[in-house]
Amino acid sequence: MKRAWLLLCCAVAGLAQAQPPQLGRLFSSPEERSQLDAVRSGTPPASTTQALPAPPPPPPPGPPVELNGLVQRSSGRSTAWLNQAPQQEPHNQLMHDGQLTLRLNNGQVVVLKPGQQYDPASGTVMEARP
Repeated sequence: MKRAWLLLCCAVAGLAQAQPPQLGRLFSSPEERSQLDAVRSGTPPASTTQALPAPPPPPPPGPPVELNGLVQRSSGRSTAWLNQAPQQEPHNQLMHDGQLTLRLNNGQVVVLKPGQQYDPASGTVMEARP
């Protein structure tokens, strides 16, 4: 009898151990759902705050641009000397009154006459030094 009782206790204890674990909730809570949606859409969850990196500093202004001279050929094509280097027409256009419309790398347009200098740091046009 004692053996039967002992076997019965062991069998009952084994059944309690053999039950599968509980699955819990089948559907997520509203908070969990909002976090999952935020992760799926690529935005960070509202509860997590991350510091945004500081924007990079603006690039330093370029060197001054000096218009040393202009040549217009009989064919209509022109060459401008900027900072002692010849430049062709595609980016620079010679106007009829001897001025040059200069398009800079940053997209800014400057009008110069021969002997003038443009300083990008101050944004001014001045007469070049001899």
